[in-house]
Amino acid sequence: MPTFEIRTEVQVSPETLFDFIIRPANMQAISPPEVGMVIVDAPEILETGSKLVFKVQGYGMVQQLEHEMVLVERPRILHEKMTKGPLPKWEHQYVVEPADNGQAALINKIDFEPPGGMLGMILTADRILQQLEESYAHRSEALKKALES
Repeated sequence: MPTFEIRTEVQVSPETLFDFIIRPANMQAISPPEVGMVIVDAPEILETGSKLVFKVQGYGMVQQLEHEMVLVERPRILHEKMTKGPLPKWEHQYVVEPADNGQAALINKIDFEPPGGMLGMILTADRILQQLEESYAHRSEALKKALES
């Protein structure tokens, strides 16, 4: 199963970083504009069992996705799982940990399974990984700007 992982260090406390990522509106704000993320339904602050319904654009299509928060453990872990969407499996774990000099590190780890059938010929694992690299490069920079300014 393919895995994507990226680490981003920001000059804030782990608690401040965690408080930022558990707010869906903040995650929408740091998403790349071309993804067109729009939150359809979500609580203000995510907790274990929360549902997050949002729309994104990819490959010329708008998709509505639903994620469930499997585990929210303050101030360290947010683990979400796609419950409705185009992929058979999508699990995203955010881990916040202390870093050097009072900084915090956010580790995003995504395990996924590409779709089968005709869609799988377009959405290959390599293509999804490339898109994740581009998207999370943007998110990392946007996260730093949002928290360090």
